[in-house]
Amino acid sequence: MIFNERQYGITQAQLKKFQVAVTEMATEAESATDLNQQLRYQAHLDAMNSQIRTLQKELQEYQKLKAGKITKLNFDSLTQLPEALIKARIVRGLTQEQLGEIMGLKAQQIQRYEATLYAGASLTKIIAVQKALNIEIKEEVVFN
Repeated sequence: MIFNERQYGITQAQLKKFQVAVTEMATEAESATDLNQQLRYQAHLDAMNSQIRTLQKELQEYQKLKAGKITKLNFDSLTQLPEALIKARIVRGLTQEQLGEIMGLKAQQIQRYEATLYAGASLTKIIAVQKALNIEIKEEVVFN
């Protein structure tokens, strides 16, 4: 998941590197005559193409979040709440620094919370993030 503009730029650069590498390797693969060598090239190409798809998906999700095109996030477990909070910050158009200012925290604290997916944050702090983002979290308790 992309958390901020810096990571967005890094991801774009990585995507371009993979695309160039795939083009170069595909050219090399065409000249391979040995079956084992062809299979190795194909395995490498498949792996790199998989990584390209993953990076493209992350970039597209970040772009949609930034554009406010996502208005609702569904999750099945509270373990997904930290990621939902990060996405909500992006949808709200707030940087980590701006969220920190709203909450009276340093930007580094928000960065730490997000980097660890709020592992060190108390429930009180998570509720404060929710209020600062002005989002509604609907709860449901299911007894199986």
